[in-house]
Amino acid sequence: MRYQHWSMLYGFWALAVCSRALWQYASRSGDLLPSHISLLAGIIYVIITWAALRNQSMLLRGGLICEIIGVVAVSGYEMVAPLPYATAWSHFGAGYLYIPLILPIAGLWSLRSASGPT
Repeated sequence: MRYQHWSMLYGFWALAVCSRALWQYASRSGDLLPSHISLLAGIIYVIITWAALRNQSMLLRGGLICEIIGVVAVSGYEMVAPLPYATAWSHFGAGYLYIPLILPIAGLWSLRSASGPT
């Protein structure tokens, strides 16, 4: 399988982030925007995992681009209007050692390298 290593990585992240979202829904009340953002991140990770398992490079690329846009958008938004509690993408993924910021960049680089020169 061409993208098997990405499916394993993102499968783990999908499980971690979806679990985080479920925990936030169960333990938080009031403003649930951060929980919704974490769930959206988890869904994107599930899509990336599925695309990697099926060797769907276009869907995989789209998922990685959505992830990087999400990380930057959520982190940028938090600089202006802090959320009541952290999301999976808060502060460029600082709670996850910046992996949500680094992993899609590495994935896009890997896809670009695998496709050869253009």
